[in-house]
Amino acid sequence: MIRLFALLSTLLAPTATPSPAPAVPDQLFSRRALRQARLLIEMRMMQLRDERLECVREALLRRLPEALRPEPPSPRAGSLGRQIDTNCDFFSLPE
Repeated sequence: MIRLFALLSTLLAPTATPSPAPAVPDQLFSRRALRQARLLIEMRMMQLRDERLECVREALLRRLPEALRPEPPSPRAGSLGRQIDTNCDFFSLPE
C-alpha cells in the first residue's frame, strides 16, 4: 500500500518546467514599432529643446534694457517668427 502511494505520488507529481528564456526587446517588438517609438521620442525631445530655448530667450530679453532689445519679427519672417506655446514661469536667471 505504501509502495502504491509512493508510486502514484511520483507519477502524479507536477513536473518542473524550465522558465522561458528572458525576452529581448527585439523579440517583443517589431523593428518597425521600435523605429516609430524612437522617432516619436526624438520628436518630443526636439520639441522640449525648442521650448527650453524659447524660455531662455525670453529670460534674456527680460533682462536686456529696452534700447538693446531686438525688433519683433515681421509676419513675413516665416518660421523665424513662429510662436512656441511655453510656460516659462518656472525659468528665471539668477540676479
